[in-house]
Amino acid sequence: MSIKNILVAPNKILSAKSSKVTDITSAETKEIIRDLVETAVNQTEPEAAGLAAPQIGFNKRIILVRDFKVLPNTDKLLIENKVMINPRIISESKNQDIDWESCLSIPGMYGQVMRPEGIKLTYTDENGTEHKIRAKNFFARVIQHEIDHLNGIIFTEKMTGKLITETEYNNLIDEDE
Repeated sequence: MSIKNILVAPNKILSAKSSKVTDITSAETKEIIRDLVETAVNQTEPEAAGLAAPQIGFNKRIILVRDFKVLPNTDKLLIENKVMINPRIISESKNQDIDWESCLSIPGMYGQVMRPEGIKLTYTDENGTEHKIRAKNFFARVIQHEIDHLNGIIFTEKMTGKLITETEYNNLIDEDE
């Protein structure tokens, strides 16, 4: 178990389609999951909303997505790490939303991407349990972004408009306040 370096574009691994995981109990699969979790949890500035196996050098269909929830009647944030093996989107909402995205594999850069507001997907967790869930808004966006990584797609390939720096992004956010 170790914190891995996050691959930066352009890198052949990031543009390759990942292979399906056929043995969830294998040592390799367990190691990839541990490395994904440890790398994401220890990622700060910026914090990781998600991470895909290709970003740490493995072309396997495994992602980690982090569900951020504010606890009721508090200002405390609960972060739930969800490992998704062989995730597959089975339906998408008709409503689309454009929002800013960034990526740990393209550090310090931001772009706007149009995505469905809601999705329904299936996946297997690290214990071999199959799930069918609905996700919406930011959580759905993170899942779609990470699944794109499994298909060799980086958000810049889906952008509308131009790529901007973190400073330009922060200036835009400050203007909106």
